[in-house]
Amino acid sequence: MESTLHRPEIPFEIDPPNSFNPQTIVLQPNNDLSSSSNSFQQSLEEALDLAGERVIVDFLWGDVTDSQGVEALVAGLEKATLLGKSLSFQSMNPQTRTLVEAEWDRQRHLRFGAWDDVFELELERFLDAIHHDP
Repeated sequence: MESTLHRPEIPFEIDPPNSFNPQTIVLQPNNDLSSSSNSFQQSLEEALDLAGERVIVDFLWGDVTDSQGVEALVAGLEKATLLGKSLSFQSMNPQTRTLVEAEWDRQRHLRFGAWDDVFELELERFLDAIHHDP
């Protein structure tokens, strides 16, 4: 799996190039993510480590074709969350987006349980009382 790593051009160099950490990194997979997703997942993790704020994955020339590709994207979302960085997917087809969102929800549910909005009983009673008062 090959990905293209785009770094923003810098008009002049103050520090040596090796010390430059871009705020945004764009990955563009050149083919579909499937069983070869391990190399893409490694590229994604490296980009998340290097980027200052965000990583964008542009699927203009690639797509996700199986569950391993979806799992690689969800692993990226998890790492981005842990690092406090943004990870977004562009040019992703609607079916793949639905699969990624479903897997992300499933992983959260497995780790943290249901995400129901539940308030303290006293707050619920207070809100009910205000809502029912004329």
